[in-house]
Amino acid sequence: MEIFKDSKIIWGYLKKYKGKVYFIASVALVSSAIAAVIPYLYGRLVDIAVSESSTLKIIGGILLLWLFLSLLSEWLGRFVWKKEFDVAIDSRNNLLIEAGGHLLNLPLKFHKDKKMGEIIQRVDRGADHIERIIDDVIFEIGPNFLTVAVSLMITSFVEWRLTLLLLFVLIVYSVVSIWKTKPIIKAQRKLHRSFERAYGDLYDSILNAQTVKSFTSEELEKKKMKRNFKDRAGRQYRSFVGLWRKLEAWQKTIFSFGFVSIFGGAILFLREGVITPGQLVMFVGYISLTYAPFGRVANNYRQTRTGLVAIRRVEALLKTRPEPYQKNKTELKNIKGEVEFESVSFGYQDKKKIVKDISFKVKSGQMVALVGESGVGKTTLVDLISRYYIPQEGKIMIDDKDISGVSLESLRKNIAIVPQEVTLFNDTIKNNIRYGRPKATEKEIIQASKAAHVDEFIQKFDKKYEQLVGERGIKLSTGQKQRVAIARAILRDPKILILDEATASLDSATEKLVQDALACLIKGRTTFVIAHRLSTIQKADLILVLEKGRIIEEGDHQELISKGGVYKKLSKLQSTMVK
Repeated sequence: MEIFKDSKIIWGYLKKYKGKVYFIASVALVSSAIAAVIPYLYGRLVDIAVSESSTLKIIGGILLLWLFLSLLSEWLGRFVWKKEFDVAIDSRNNLLIEAGGHLLNLPLKFHKDKKMGEIIQRVDRGADHIERIIDDVIFEIGPNFLTVAVSLMITSFVEWRLTLLLLFVLIVYSVVSIWKTKPIIKAQRKLHRSFERAYGDLYDSILNAQTVKSFTSEELEKKKMKRNFKDRAGRQYRSFVGLWRKLEAWQKTIFSFGFVSIFGGAILFLREGVITPGQLVMFVGYISLTYAPFGRVANNYRQTRTGLVAIRRVEALLKTRPEPYQKNKTELKNIKGEVEFESVSFGYQDKKKIVKDISFKVKSGQMVALVGESGVGKTTLVDLISRYYIPQEGKIMIDDKDISGVSLESLRKNIAIVPQEVTLFNDTIKNNIRYGRPKATEKEIIQASKAAHVDEFIQKFDKKYEQLVGERGIKLSTGQKQRVAIARAILRDPKILILDEATASLDSATEKLVQDALACLIKGRTTFVIAHRLSTIQKADLILVLEKGRIIEEGDHQELISKGGVYKKLSKLQSTMVK
C-alpha cells in the first residue's frame, strides 16, 4: 500500500510531462531489451567459433550484429539520459517555484513563527531529491526489471537449475536490502531535521551580521555553528553513512557468494557436458547483466525511500493553509478611504486578546494617531486593516464595505505601509522604489524620489538610480531607507497609509527630511500613525490612546490635553525629557 502512496507523490510531479515520460520510458525499454540480447549473441559466437563447420563469414556477421546492437543500445541510452535529465530539472524547478509561491501566500504569522533558513533548507532538500529520483530512478525501474526478466528467461532455457540459484540470490539480496533500508529511513528523518535547524541558525546569523559584529559575537556564532553542524548534524550524518555502508557491505557479500556459487555450478555442468563453453560464457554474461541492473534497482529503492522522507516534508509544507486571497470576492475600486472599526477584538491565542472591543470611525483623508506603551496592540490594530490577521469578533469597514468580504489583493493594493525598520531587496534603488508599482515609468519613479527627498542622495552615488543597496538595504543609512520606503509608497498612490513609527530611529536633521517627505505622502490620504514622539502627531485629526488593548481616550491633541488624562501625562513626561 505504501508503494502506491509513494508512486502517487512522484507522479504528481511527472503528470504534466506524461507524454514525454511515456516516450522516454518506451525508448528506455527498447534500449534495455537490446542490451539483454547481447550476452546471448557472444555466447552463441563462442560455440560457433569452436565448431569445425563454422565460417569466418558467419562469425564476422555475428560480430557486426553485436557491434551494431551495442552501439544502438548505447545511443538510445544517451538519448534517454538527456531527455530524463530535462524532465528532472523541470520538475525540480517546478517544485521550487510552487513552494516559493506558496511560502509568499502563507499568513504573516507563519513567517514570524518560523526560521526561514530552516524552511528554505527543507524545500531545497526536497527539490534535490525530486531531481535525483526522476533522473536516477523513474526511467531506470522499468528497463532494469525488463533486463532482469529477459536475462532470467534466456538463462532458464540454457540451464534452469543455475537460473533457480541466480533467482534465489536475487531474492536474498532484495530481502536484506529492504530489511536494512528501514533504519536508514529513520536516520534520514533525524538528519534532515538536524540540518534544517542548523541552516536556520546559520541564515539567521548571516542576515543579522551587523548585529553580530556590533556585539562582537562572531566567536559565539561560530560555536553555535560548530554545535549545530559538527556535534549534532555531523554526528547523525556519520551514523547515517555508517548504516548505508553496512547495507552496501551486505549487498556486495551476497553478490560475491552468489557469483562464485553460480560460476562454480556452471563449471561442474560444463565438465559433465550439460552445457557448452559458449553457454558458460553466455551464463556468466547474464549473471553480470542481471546483477548490475538488479543492484541499481535495490539502490533505486533505497534512494526513493530515503528521498521521499524529504519530499513528504515539503508536501506537508505545501498543505499549510495559505491566506484566503479569494479573487472571486468583491473588488475594492475607487475607494474614498473611510475606515471604521466595529467592536473588533483579536488575539493570537483565542483566550488572550491583544485588541479588545475597539470601535472608531475615520473619515476619508483624516490622520489617526495611535498612542500607548509598547505591547498595547497598536501594530496589531493596523495589521488588522491589511488583514494580515482576522478579528475573532467584530468587523472592519472600508467605505461601508466589510473587508472580510473583499478580495485580499484589491484590499492591499489600496494600502501602503512605511514601517519603522525598512527592509529593502538586494537590488537597485530604482527597482526598490518601483516595487510600489511595477509598471511605473522612469519619470514617475524620479518624481516620487524627488517628493521623498531620495533624489538628493541618489545623485551622490556613482551609479545613481542603478546603485545596489545591499542585503536588506545595508548600504543605506536608516534615514535613506526610510525615504526609499516613502518614495515607494508615493509611487503606489494608496488611499490608506500606515506609518509605523517611521521617524523613531532618526536624528533631528534626518527626521526633518523624512517629515517633509511624509507631509507630501500624507496629503489626501487616510493615514494611521503609530508614534512614540507625541510632537509628531499634534496635527492628527483623531488620537486614540490605547492601554491593555482598549481605547481609553480619544480626541484631537487639544481635547486630550484639556481632559487631563493619560495623554496629557505622556505629553508632559516627553516635554520634560526633551528639556
